[in-house]
Amino acid sequence: MSDYKVNVDFDKLKEYFPNLSPQQKALLKEQGGITLNFEFEMDDAIYEELYQGLLKILTRYELQDHINELYYIVITLDNQYQDIEYLSRERYNDDQTSKEVAQFLLAFKSTKPNQAFQLVAKSLTETAAIKNPVVAKWMTQLILDAIENKNFPFEVFGERILLHLFGMDFSKEKSISMDRLEATSKMKIKKPTHTDLLFRFALQLRTYLNEFTDVRTTGSVVLANVHANIFFDIFEMLGYFHRDNIESEPKDYMHALFRNQMKSYSSLPGQ
Repeated sequence: MSDYKVNVDFDKLKEYFPNLSPQQKALLKEQGGITLNFEFEMDDAIYEELYQGLLKILTRYELQDHINELYYIVITLDNQYQDIEYLSRERYNDDQTSKEVAQFLLAFKSTKPNQAFQLVAKSLTETAAIKNPVVAKWMTQLILDAIENKNFPFEVFGERILLHLFGMDFSKEKSISMDRLEATSKMKIKKPTHTDLLFRFALQLRTYLNEFTDVRTTGSVVLANVHANIFFDIFEMLGYFHRDNIESEPKDYMHALFRNQMKSYSSLPGQ
């Protein structure tokens, strides 16, 4: 458990601490601030490394006086991002596994009695096949039976495979229908990019900067160049992307991200 603390101005972070009484705020400040203990940053050394990294960025833009408040916002939003990204990646991997299993079983169940059938195992360096169709079908039938009897490790296959292959009927004796196999084998699975999360992350940072600093957007400007550069620097520090892997200027990359995401939003907070 972490003992790392950050002493924030609670009046500037009201939305993060809506239920703290004045007495609680005063006591926390006396004790050195809020103790950070998020799931994805458990070690004090990591908290300190991120703190120093953000301080370096903010000093570049003469925002170092806001380090504690912006640090708390960044740590909080980063953990939300990591949590959602983890769950989305798990869902993507589980769906991909379900699709591959369905394709495998569909190929087996679609085989005609006298049709050639092999069971192939392939690694990076070797390929081996059971070419005897009787043996290959017997071995594959064992796999099908295990799956239909729910006798397989869910931590390996992912729990979503039940929904994909059986729908809402999880009865033990139910076999997998061809319709289910065909539908699952043809699933369109989109790899998550999470640019929407970065967009919302940036919006909350922008709201703070507009309200409490001199680094603001003005008029009808949605994203100032200085904001774009700050957000890119922060996201790069957090490891979301790296400037060596993009073809445009950092600020242009953030402007493009905002333009693309704004198409999905009818209104923007903080304008």
